[in-house]
Amino acid sequence: MNKREILFIAGLVLVLIVGVSGCGDEEMTPTPSGAAHITPTPQSTTLKLVTSSPDNGLASETYYYFADLVEEYTNGQVEVDVFPGSQLFPVTEQVEAVSTGAIDICADSTYWFVSYVPDAMVSYIDGLWEGYEHAYAVFEESEVPRILADRIEQANQVKVLGFLPAGAVTVIMNSVRETDQLADLDGLRISSAPGAPPLPLYDYTGMVGIPVALEEAYTAFTQGVIDAVHYPPDTIARFRMYETGKHILYRTTMLPVYVIAVNGDTWAELPSDIQNIVVDQVMPDTYDFHKTNFREGQEADMKIIEQNVETVHWASHDDIDAYVEFTLTHPVTKTQMLVVDPSILDIVDNLRPSRL
Repeated sequence: MNKREILFIAGLVLVLIVGVSGCGDEEMTPTPSGAAHITPTPQSTTLKLVTSSPDNGLASETYYYFADLVEEYTNGQVEVDVFPGSQLFPVTEQVEAVSTGAIDICADSTYWFVSYVPDAMVSYIDGLWEGYEHAYAVFEESEVPRILADRIEQANQVKVLGFLPAGAVTVIMNSVRETDQLADLDGLRISSAPGAPPLPLYDYTGMVGIPVALEEAYTAFTQGVIDAVHYPPDTIARFRMYETGKHILYRTTMLPVYVIAVNGDTWAELPSDIQNIVVDQVMPDTYDFHKTNFREGQEADMKIIEQNVETVHWASHDDIDAYVEFTLTHPVTKTQMLVVDPSILDIVDNLRPSRL
C-alpha cells in the first residue's frame, strides 16, 4: 500500500469518527426499517401584543397574566411579548396594525373598533349602564359578546378572543376647585379623546373638552394646558395625576370594555390544538383574573388617590339621575344609540338590575 492510499484511508476513518461523535447528542429513534432519524424539537412561536394601557396598569396586569397562561398552557409552544404604553403603535393605529398583521395581538378598549363596527359603541353610551353587575350580566349571560365578536371579526380580519368589562367608576380630577356635584365642574378645561365627539357630560356641566391623547395627558395636566382629567382610577393612579390634581368627583354610568383580538392570519397559522387551548382554557382564566383583580385593584387605586388629594366627593344619586335623563336626549347619545343595533340595546336594557 503506497503513501497516498494510506492517507486516503486515514482521512476517511477520521470523517466517520467525527460524524458519529457529532450525532451523540441527538435523540435516535428506530424506524420500522431499522434505520434511525432525529426527532425534531418543537419550535416556539412568539407573538407581539400591543396595548395603550400603562405598564403598571390594571389592564396590563391582565395582559401579562394572559401571556403567562398562553406559555404555560401550551408548554412553551407559544409565547406572547407584551408591549404596553403604545410602545409600537399609537392607540389610534392599533386596530389597523392588528388587521394588517403589523402586530399579532391588540388588547385595548372596544372604543377603537367603533369606526369599523359602530355596535361597539354600546358600552360607551353614557347613562346606559348601571354598574358592575349589569356589565357581568350582559357579557356573561347574553348574546352581546358573540354578536360583537362576529361583527368585529368580519370588519377587521381578526379573531376576537374575548371581552373584559372594566371599571364602572370614573374619576373627574381637577386642580382648580372643590367639586361635590356635577354643576361645580362648569368652565373647567378637561381632557377629551382626540377625534371623539363631545361628551354629553361636557354640555351638561359646562366643561370645555380639549383633545389630548392619553400618553400626553399627564404633561398637559401638570403644565396647565388642561384643568381636569376624566379617567378610570387605575389610569389616574398609574400616571400619578394626583400629584397635580387636588379635587376629585367620582361618578358612574359608563363602562369601558377591553377586547383581545388576534390578526386573522396569525390565528389561522396556529395549530388547532393550540387554538382550542387559548379559547377554552386561557381566556376563561384570564377573564376570571381580570374580573377579580380589576375590582380589587380599583378599590386600592381609589385609596391611593384619596390619600393624595384635598377633597373627595361622589356624585349623588339625584345628580346622576338628572344627568342620565339629560344625556339620553342629547344629540350625541341619540346618535350613538342610532348606530347601535336596536336588538343589542334591547338586551342591555332588559338586563338592567333595576328591571330584574
